[in-house]
Order: sequence, then structure tokens, then C-alpha cells
Amino acid sequence: MIRTLSLAIVIAAAACGGKKPAPATTTTEQHAEGEGHGMEHEGMPAEMTKFHDVLAPRWHAEKGPQRMKDTCAAIPEFKADADALAKATPPEKANADTWTASTKALVDSVNGLDPVCQANDAAKFEEAFHKVHESFHATMAAAGMPMEKHEGGEGGEHEHKM
Repeated sequence: MIRTLSLAIVIAAAACGGKKPAPATTTTEQHAEGEGHGMEHEGMPAEMTKFHDVLAPRWHAEKGPQRMKDTCAAIPEFKADADALAKATPPEKANADTWTASTKALVDSVNGLDPVCQANDAAKFEEAFHKVHESFHATMAAAGMPMEKHEGGEGGEHEHKM
């Protein structure tokens, strides 16, 4: 009986994949809601990683005044990082025209968020911040980054790089 039970446990463990490899480490191992993304930065250009590191914790934060406050306080970082991305050499997998258009849209979306923050308009903030997020994902796609759908902290389904 014990031998049969032991054999069943070993078979079940093997069927479940056995020992799982340790996740790769990144500079942002955890999002605000505690969701781990071990391979989040693999293959991202440095400028894209830097923008992501500013965007991710704010995007995944709970909607409300604190999210708006934290995001608006980071506008200078968003601007600097979006500008750096726009000036970066397109990744190897990217079409130069698509890359240029997507990075311009990202810069424009960040510039559109700034006056909304200055007006302290909570309703318009979510819409403007959503544009920044979507523009960033368009830039990731333009860079040829593989994407995976998952539920975001913002409440909607969106994609993240594998």
C-alpha cells in the first residue's frame, strides 16, 4: 500500500512538471500588486526597460488619488525616458518607420498626460494614462517583443512581454 502510494506521488509530481526552474531575475521583479514577472525585461532595449520600470508600478497600482499623485509626480521621468526611447536606435527586429511612429506616439501620450496632471482632473487622468500605457505596448510591439495576455492591475486585460 505504501509502495503504491509512493509510486503514485512520484508519478503525479513528474506529470506536474517536477522541479520548476528558478525564475530569471530583473530589476523589477514585482509589480505593485505583488505579481512576479521573472522574464519581463529579457530582450528589451535599455531605454525601454527604463520606461517600463517607471510605468509598471504606477499602472498596476490601484486606481485612485494615490495612483494619480504618484504617476503625476513621475512626469519628468516619463518625459526623459520617452524621449530617450524615441532617440534610441531601433531594435534589430523593428521596422524603422513603425518604431519611429510608435516612439513618437509614446512621447505625445506622455506630453498629453502632463496638462491633465496639472489640472488635477481625475476623470481625464485615467484616459490619458491609458494612452501612455497603450503607446508603450505599441512601442514594445514595434520593437518585435513577444507578448502574452494577462489581467492587469488596472482591471483590463492587456499584454506583457514574455
